[in-house]
Amino acid sequence: MKLHLLRCGSMSVSPAVPYGNRISLRNTARQLLADASHRVELPVWTFLIEHPRGPVLVDTGWCRELSPNGVYDAGAAASVLPGYLAAFYRPVLPKGEAIHEQLAALGLSPADLAAVLLTHLDPDHVAGLRHLGGAERVILPEDEYFWACRTVYKARQPWSLWMDFPMERPYYRASPLGPNHWAIDVFGDESLLMVNVPGHTDGQAAVLIRDGKGFVLLAADAAFSPRNWREEITPGFGFDRQRQLASLRWLRQMAEDPACAGVFCSHDPALKPGTLVF
Repeated sequence: MKLHLLRCGSMSVSPAVPYGNRISLRNTARQLLADASHRVELPVWTFLIEHPRGPVLVDTGWCRELSPNGVYDAGAAASVLPGYLAAFYRPVLPKGEAIHEQLAALGLSPADLAAVLLTHLDPDHVAGLRHLGGAERVILPEDEYFWACRTVYKARQPWSLWMDFPMERPYYRASPLGPNHWAIDVFGDESLLMVNVPGHTDGQAAVLIRDGKGFVLLAADAAFSPRNWREEITPGFGFDRQRQLASLRWLRQMAEDPACAGVFCSHDPALKPGTLVF
């Protein structure tokens, strides 16, 4: 199989976001009030899997309306996101990096996608859904949907970005995989699994891609880079640090497996656009 790493914009955040170690009022204030000189630019990665069942997209990145001219536009961002989230993320989506633009560059349309897998409902992972009408399947774990609709996650997961989009919402089932031992078998053949990695959100999924004896793991926001699991530094805006730590330890275990061809995080600045064959 092949894995395409697609950069779908970026966000400008304080270091407390990737390496804050816990959510707190102090971290939140540091993020919202940080000026440009105290922020770091993090990429927003999506991943396209060339699977035998057809192309599968993992997450969607930002939408074009947030950044119509390819640069940071506070007014445009606030027209799509609540003002506090627009200020939190300061999203940028350069020309050509919206997900439908990147699919077109690869000779694909949304209708060609066998599935779109949503790891969780934060806006940098789902805003591009509006560009993917016609995809055969959009899959979100029911646990992520349930908690997003009923808890504090509503503050960071605007319903307008995803609520009206047709989705399949399967439940996690018992599995030997993951810190919580829950997974969704997307095609029923264990070649593609959504594995629960809670902490950042309750229902968040990593995506495990298997091909023969090897595998690749897409970590979503369970880690922002390998530094998180190597040093056990949890990202700063999870809601359960103990679950975050358990997810990081599982990621480290998977990364150290000789069969692992790579663990890729959704905001790792060390990644480069390209294609991995495994």
